[in-house]
Amino acid sequence: MTELIDIRAIEPHDAPAISVLMRGLGFKHSVEEIARRLALASDRKMDPAFLAEQRDAPVGLLALHIAPLLFYPQPLARITTIVVTETARRRGVGRSLVEFARAVAKRAGCDTLELTSGLGRTEAHTFYEAVGFHRSGVRMACQIA
Repeated sequence: MTELIDIRAIEPHDAPAISVLMRGLGFKHSVEEIARRLALASDRKMDPAFLAEQRDAPVGLLALHIAPLLFYPQPLARITTIVVTETARRRGVGRSLVEFARAVAKRAGCDTLELTSGLGRTEAHTFYEAVGFHRSGVRMACQIA
């Protein structure tokens, strides 16, 4: 049986928990760096972010970006961060976060929810496909010096 999962908007005081959760994606950002980044996106309407908790303990993080794009008739929602603690994986937390993302996107008028994922994250890719995502393109990037 899946434990009850509470999902709520992040607050500035969540920086320590977010710092720990981001380590699950391989990032080692300090609490101060997370706080700095939270301040950069202080208008959470276009960049909402959420913390998933079980028994008041953080078990997951979800961040979205909502954007109108020239080539889509409706705004697009992109999952920019999704991570679940290792101990909470395979217990419905990730699925709950994706469903929550779909609901947020729908309320924002989006008709598409997308995400990108590192090539080596094969377990994550399997999960994303299991919750309804499909491979639809190639992401390419370059550093701006």
